[in-house]
Amino acid sequence: MLGLPPNREVVVSPPPVAVAEKAVLARLPAADRRWVSTLPPAPLGRTLTVSVGRPGLLPVAPDELIAAGYRVVGVAGGPDGGHLDVLVPMELRRTDPDWWAELVARAVRVFDLRMGPVRFVLAAELELHTGDG
Repeated sequence: MLGLPPNREVVVSPPPVAVAEKAVLARLPAADRRWVSTLPPAPLGRTLTVSVGRPGLLPVAPDELIAAGYRVVGVAGGPDGGHLDVLVPMELRRTDPDWWAELVARAVRVFDLRMGPVRFVLAAELELHTGDG
């Protein structure tokens, strides 16, 4: 029980537009805890956030994760849970097109967060990445 008065709904708000206008969410397949090795190393000096689709994809080796330039922000379930989501700032797509091409080649979907309906559907995942809530 959430302690809400009867007949009250919980409404999830989309993340702030400022975040949405500046990023995409890349969804990559993840079969097991070795998913870190499937990611291209993040561009030098960058740390990108990753959420996983099910608890069984964690834990991962923190040294390998940090060395690759990623940080896990939590578990956000999806239709099958066999995925991970990487939040990618738009400017990184422009400044490192080779890295972006490598990531996209491995992705099964890329969600454009400038679109309101996409932000609404992915609000829980984005909250993990941005800490807005």
